[in-house]
Amino acid sequence: MRRFRRLGALLGTGAPARLMLLTAALCALWAAQSAQKTPLSVEESRLYHKVESAQAFLWDALEQGGISLDVKADPYRSGFIGVEWSVTTTTLGSLEAKRCATDPLWAVRALRWFDAQGLREGDRIAVLASSSFPGLLYSVLAAAEARGLRVDLAVSLGSSTWGANRPEAPWPVLAGILRRGGFLGLDAKPAFYTLGGEEENGFGMPEEARALLAEAARLDDVELFRNATLDEAVDRKMRLIGGDGSEPPAKLVVSVGGSEGNIGTDPAAMSLMSGVLAPGEGPHAGNGVIGMALRAGRPVLYLLNLRVLAEAEGIGWEERRPEFAARGSAMASVLGLALFSLVMATHRRWTWEGGPEEEGSAEL
Repeated sequence: MRRFRRLGALLGTGAPARLMLLTAALCALWAAQSAQKTPLSVEESRLYHKVESAQAFLWDALEQGGISLDVKADPYRSGFIGVEWSVTTTTLGSLEAKRCATDPLWAVRALRWFDAQGLREGDRIAVLASSSFPGLLYSVLAAAEARGLRVDLAVSLGSSTWGANRPEAPWPVLAGILRRGGFLGLDAKPAFYTLGGEEENGFGMPEEARALLAEAARLDDVELFRNATLDEAVDRKMRLIGGDGSEPPAKLVVSVGGSEGNIGTDPAAMSLMSGVLAPGEGPHAGNGVIGMALRAGRPVLYLLNLRVLAEAEGIGWEERRPEFAARGSAMASVLGLALFSLVMATHRRWTWEGGPEEEGSAEL
């Protein structure tokens, strides 16, 4: 009862006092929310700036190579934004998602995901990516290198719109530029490429596109795996995850983008939430590599549906932020709204002076 009397006494104070108390309470809630931010550590800041520098180097190298770049589409000059359509384009994609994927904060977030999984220097992970999010793929590789992880990489070369879909600059060309600049180690070279697209073997692409991508793989001195069926692509990726018998399986599988071999053809996989998936989710994860890896006891870092994931992780969607935004607390929001409503309901915003005949002279 004392608490209710105290609250009544507060609400019964003068209007200015009530408003001051409301302001103080809302500021305290805001400060509590802001305190949830975790500033970047020295190591994380170093990684962030490395990704920024890599993007600047890539942009300059592409320009010097005579490739026309679009500042409107790629305002941060990352070099990782492709074109709206080309002969090597497989499906439609979101330009906003591709821009968000270039944010260097993804590298920091990947580093934290690796640490949360208990990964240490020398541990092996498998990174299975499409070429649709080259900025995100580079961030994952840069974070793995910063943590000293061994990466077994496989990349499908087809890309959705605005990804690595320039015929003159597919992923092997972008990666080669970054390696020459010292921003990507030789250890990050793929074990193999696939063509991507339908069934990961280039179905749906014109012959010109398949020839261009095959030549890019040859120039990168990496095997182009020509699977006859989707099952063959899935099996080859699972063998990459499982190791060759001389070493244990990968401790984490990272799936970047939506290559068909990773997701599979079972609609159940479409209900998966982006982020870290625990092996227990395997029965509902479809017939692609993601589902098979989970059922084999391997955790999966699933990087797709970027808008939802960016919001959950505090990464900007429309523009970059220098650090992660605080994750909102629903309880704090409800408490703040309830407090505001309570004060407003008891707040006398005006008084009437005089009798009824003077009602027209309200004092605001």
